[in-house]
Amino acid sequence: MLILALVFAGLLLAFAAFTAFGLPYMLMGVRAFEEIGERRDVQAMAGVLAGAAALIAALPFVAPALISAGPQVQVFAETVLGAASPFRS
Repeated sequence: MLILALVFAGLLLAFAAFTAFGLPYMLMGVRAFEEIGERRDVQAMAGVLAGAAALIAALPFVAPALISAGPQVQVFAETVLGAASPFRS
């Protein structure tokens, strides 16, 4: 189920990036990106899309800690941090 959600999220992200940057490039050519250094709205949109892509890429590594029970979370935390917990019996 997680893979299906990740694939769907990736497709939506690709569509959003295409509509934000691909369509203006197809319609206007290189002129669409001449003022990208001065336009804060386009920079913010690119930053949000890059952040969403990073979150989607990191989700498979973080998801076990989010959806598992207590003992598995402890094992996941020890694996990521590389240290044993003093609270483990």
